[in-house]
Amino acid sequence: MRTVGIIAEYNPFHTGHEYHLKQAKKITGADYAIVVMSPDFVQRGEPAIFDKYTRAEMALLSGADAVVELPVCYAAGSAEYFAEGAVRMLDALGVVDALCFGVEAAMEGMSGEANLLITEKEWCSVLQSVASILLDEPEEFRETLQEGLRSGLTFPQARHQALKEYCIRCNPAVLAAALDSILSSPNNILGVEYCKALQKLNSSISPVLLSRKGSQYSDLSLKGEYCSASAIRHMIRTVWESRNPGALQDFLSPYIPAVCAEHFAAACQTPVFADDLLPMLTQKLIYAECPSRSACICFDEILDISPDLSERIQNLRFSCIGKSFDEIVSLIKTKQITETHVRRALLHLILDIRREDIESYRKNGTLFYARLLGFRREAAPLLHEIKKRSALPLLSKTAHASKLLSDVGLAMWNQDAAASHLYRIIMTARYGIPFQTEYEISPMIL
Repeated sequence: MRTVGIIAEYNPFHTGHEYHLKQAKKITGADYAIVVMSPDFVQRGEPAIFDKYTRAEMALLSGADAVVELPVCYAAGSAEYFAEGAVRMLDALGVVDALCFGVEAAMEGMSGEANLLITEKEWCSVLQSVASILLDEPEEFRETLQEGLRSGLTFPQARHQALKEYCIRCNPAVLAAALDSILSSPNNILGVEYCKALQKLNSSISPVLLSRKGSQYSDLSLKGEYCSASAIRHMIRTVWESRNPGALQDFLSPYIPAVCAEHFAAACQTPVFADDLLPMLTQKLIYAECPSRSACICFDEILDISPDLSERIQNLRFSCIGKSFDEIVSLIKTKQITETHVRRALLHLILDIRREDIESYRKNGTLFYARLLGFRREAAPLLHEIKKRSALPLLSKTAHASKLLSDVGLAMWNQDAAASHLYRIIMTARYGIPFQTEYEISPMIL
């Protein structure tokens, strides 16, 4: 039995994801595909536009054999945390032979001076070389990184500069010309982090690259054979703001797998947007002024909120009231604190994900369970092997969490459950959908 792993958000699921699933099985010769998927909140610091069960079901209908949930502390974290959590999950399951991930236009035009063209195998080698540098952090690289930070560069900018200078001076085996392409694309950055996590674990899982087809990650236009998830989210939001959600199918049907069309249409009636978080965010901002010390929020205890960012949020908290989520992010960001960083920090504040939480999880094993969201009946042999080989308990009946998990594992589970309940509260308040707890929902079986 051969199994390929895929790490995804599916926010939302579209034909490009269907292509990825099918190609991943084909190029790895896998019998099964298991997906580690983000829950109801995603890495860009927002709620997923559709709930996790809808997205998991669409993936299962389109070629996935099993979907497990990535804990929210990693799913809503930086690229490093996201990759570390997801790769550890795949490795701990004990059945995954390969990790197949997409890269952005990897092979063409990576250098302004030369039309560089390399194979996917060679490109994978480049990613692994860059990952090794980031993992080992040679002294010369580290010194250049610190110099960049002291000069006022953001961390991504300083890292880009340090990597490029190090590769040019010290590591000719790495194609320095490729770094601009690698570090300018979120998917390519994630690819490096996946390789780094695999190396850190000394995992037997092989990285396998698949070149992205169609629109680029950030392209908001609906064009070509495959469009981006960003474009679909943008269209859903635009049409909802025009108060005509019935028109969505006309725009989006070419980009949604036929087997998922009915589920997608239904989900389009109940999307969740970043602005739905505003009541929770406002509450957190007001509590910062609360005279009761026990109720006061210390912003710099929250993951991704540095003392400088904490002070900025404190100073601007009343200016945030009445603004949209995007406007609040634009108000808080600076040249040194990127928009993406601010989005994640605000989401961590809303979900109360603290720095000490992630430190405790990583210190005690990183992961403590694999939450099963759904599987195909034909994948019963896969589940049997996971139960036999997995280093983590497969959590299919959430009512058993308190019996199966350690105190640290239970803390992670309670955090995941609370985040999902918050998402479902939004759907209940906005659309009147009956509220269900995580303990009332069983994994879907197709």
